[in-house]
Amino acid sequence: MISRLLPAGADLISHIADELAAEPAAGTHDLAGTLVVFPGKRPGYFLLRAIADRLNTGFVPPRVVSMDEMVDEIHRARRPEARPDLEGIDAVALLFEIQREASRPLGGSAFLSLDTFFPVGLKIFSDLEELRIEGIEPRRVEEVQPLIDEGIPPQSRESLQTMRRFYEEFYPRVERQGFATRSSRYWEVCTTITAADAAAYSRIIVAGFFALTRAERTLFAGLGSRPGVSFLFQDGAGMKEKLAGMGITAAPVRAGSGSPGAAAPARPRSVQLYQSPDSHGQVFALSALLESPDQRTVIVLPSAESLFPLQRHCLSRLGRDAYNISLGYPLVRTPVYGFLNDLMELIGSMDEERVYVPRYLTFMLHPYTKNTLFRGSAAATRVLLHALEESLTRERTRMFATLSEIEGDDAIFEQAALGVSSDGVPADAEALRAHLRAIHAATLGRFRSFSTVRAFAEQCIDLLVWVHDSTTAADHPYFSPFAESFIEALHAISRSLIRDASFLDHRSYFTLLRRYLEGRYQRFPGTPLQGLQVLGSLETRNLSFDRVFILDAVEGTFPQAGPEDSLLPFPVRAALGLSTRKAREQMEAYYFSLLASGARELSLFFIDNGAREKSRFVERLLWEQQKQDRVVDARPYVRAIRYRVNLENLPPSAVPKSEELVRLLSARRFSASALGAYLRCPLSFYYGRVLGLSQRKEVTGDHEPADIGILVHDILAEYFRPTVGRRMEDRDLDPNVMDEVAARQFEAKYGPSDTGANRLLRVQLQKHLREFLSGYMRPLLGEAAVTNLALEKQVVMEWQGFSLTGRMDAVQRRGDRTVVIDYKTGHGAKGYAIDFRKLDVADRSTWGTAI
Repeated sequence: MISRLLPAGADLISHIADELAAEPAAGTHDLAGTLVVFPGKRPGYFLLRAIADRLNTGFVPPRVVSMDEMVDEIHRARRPEARPDLEGIDAVALLFEIQREASRPLGGSAFLSLDTFFPVGLKIFSDLEELRIEGIEPRRVEEVQPLIDEGIPPQSRESLQTMRRFYEEFYPRVERQGFATRSSRYWEVCTTITAADAAAYSRIIVAGFFALTRAERTLFAGLGSRPGVSFLFQDGAGMKEKLAGMGITAAPVRAGSGSPGAAAPARPRSVQLYQSPDSHGQVFALSALLESPDQRTVIVLPSAESLFPLQRHCLSRLGRDAYNISLGYPLVRTPVYGFLNDLMELIGSMDEERVYVPRYLTFMLHPYTKNTLFRGSAAATRVLLHALEESLTRERTRMFATLSEIEGDDAIFEQAALGVSSDGVPADAEALRAHLRAIHAATLGRFRSFSTVRAFAEQCIDLLVWVHDSTTAADHPYFSPFAESFIEALHAISRSLIRDASFLDHRSYFTLLRRYLEGRYQRFPGTPLQGLQVLGSLETRNLSFDRVFILDAVEGTFPQAGPEDSLLPFPVRAALGLSTRKAREQMEAYYFSLLASGARELSLFFIDNGAREKSRFVERLLWEQQKQDRVVDARPYVRAIRYRVNLENLPPSAVPKSEELVRLLSARRFSASALGAYLRCPLSFYYGRVLGLSQRKEVTGDHEPADIGILVHDILAEYFRPTVGRRMEDRDLDPNVMDEVAARQFEAKYGPSDTGANRLLRVQLQKHLREFLSGYMRPLLGEAAVTNLALEKQVVMEWQGFSLTGRMDAVQRRGDRTVVIDYKTGHGAKGYAIDFRKLDVADRSTWGTAI
């Protein structure tokens, strides 16, 4: 086996392209006898382009594959029936059968339903695949337990026994079902590889690998026994240690050695570090630096969250043909998922036939729903749904409503008809009502009940088709690819082994879909290789660029961090030789070192705002530069990105009082709250009280203190109304009557109060109102004769040409005194007392602190 080691900074793709272009076979333009194997797919695209640039003529290309593709090809050649690949969702179905049949299931009774077992099942499948590809026997899973008992809790020790049972029973079931998994194919091919499996190739180059599984090491050993096979590694962080650990001796390839295309050692590079307070700041800074990008320029996105800010604020000015994107974008971050999730949240919050108004409005105002076409345009729907929103937020206490109540509210459709009037002629209110009913039927109506998982998935597909056909969503450039990825995932669910499963609670279907979509990505095409490259961290493997820009170079993202997504504890994984978080970080450090050492210009952007800090990779680069320059202070090496923000608070311009405005104010009645608003800010009074402008109201789902105060006033007014004009007696303080009044008023304002937050609030109100009767009113009746003279008394008086108005909650005669009552729902009497020591009636500035 021939193994060679390229120096750090060498261009792996150029080196292989030089070798192949210099071969005698290249002179005949036929390289079909060569097989090149990379860890991933993307280097193959660059290699074929590099060979074409060198030969500058038509040629028969070499076979360039990823490791997975090579294993799949050999497996298919051996088994022409080509057993289908086992999807993760199908694996969970088989594992769930094992779980249900177990005498001691994993987690006891916690994971005996499919929806609760699903996320656990995905982790078990991932762990089993790792065990299988490393060739670990099931008995070994338990054998490591005595070695590490002190390092793992008792629950984890028990789970090891369960994991062995899953391991022993799972793969035989996979075989019986006629499936194969990635690891089972790997292990079958790698342990039985022969020269005949690659007989079609006279030369095989295996290039660019760092960490190898046991199956891969076995396959390489089998390939290395035949002539014409060479392994090409690239020096970088930790590579020599890896090679020593695998027992591989690689001859170094040095500049001037005579080897075709031998690369020079790492070139001097310019390293620039940029510190930003947020994600958008680094995108803006990159946009300013990105001049004349070409195919030797790459933007690396360790986090997919930055893709669309980058697209919007940087790439959009380059033109679509000037760049290429290749990375996976999580489906759960797409607007399509947001739409489905809003609908699922709405249905999950329903109380029988009643929708929860905050969730209902969130869904109805989603851009897809809000832009449903009505007679070829979405404008009428937007007017309709904003009229609907205004109606439902007018009474913020209305938490639940049936669809028939909403559809039967004539005021909504009459207001919307006026809003979409043409030439002053209102639109057809009944047509708008029918339109809203159609939206309800196409969305909520589809998701009220499901017979099976397949039926649920098919309804989701039909809903996305409706969004495409009946809304403006298809006008968005990314809707179609996102929707297609969702439909592909939903088809996988509808064809899966759990397709005929049924759940008692329809929310379980939603949980299943969410769990499944968490691991799905939208894959951007990645070809053709034109212009600037935008790649994820993993897509940069084995590639070299002159200009490298890395965004989000923050700890936790670059490298990726977080707990092991595995049911096997860290000591167990380490003892079994499985990949650990430390190993993954070593691999990221290796590929980053290759990318950095091959670049002439390296720019890293990181966020440092207290919540996030720069990556350890950035810290290492900084420290190396500081050591080289013998400088202790790192600040001169980091360019801070700052925004120019003018925070000057200019005083608002005065609004002159015209004669017309003076006449208007003279004719109005002013309450205490209106006068208070004027004293605090005359301009605010003008905007709010004169122009009628106010903050947009929302139905938050919370019980607002102001609304509770109004409700308490209404309850007390109704309760004491029969006592007006006569002396109150002890029988007038009946707590049962108070409970009835409170329940009746509460239901009128908030709706039914049998469950949830409404029930809790009603019980609290009734409790405190009974305490008011027993703790305040009853002792008061014992001290003096009490007569209610008026309740909710509206008072109007004229003063210096102005009309003043106010409302008294209650007016009582107590003995020989007349008392004005102002009810307060807060606690703490001190908050409502007047501090006469601080009060100077003639000095208005003392009023706010004294009262």
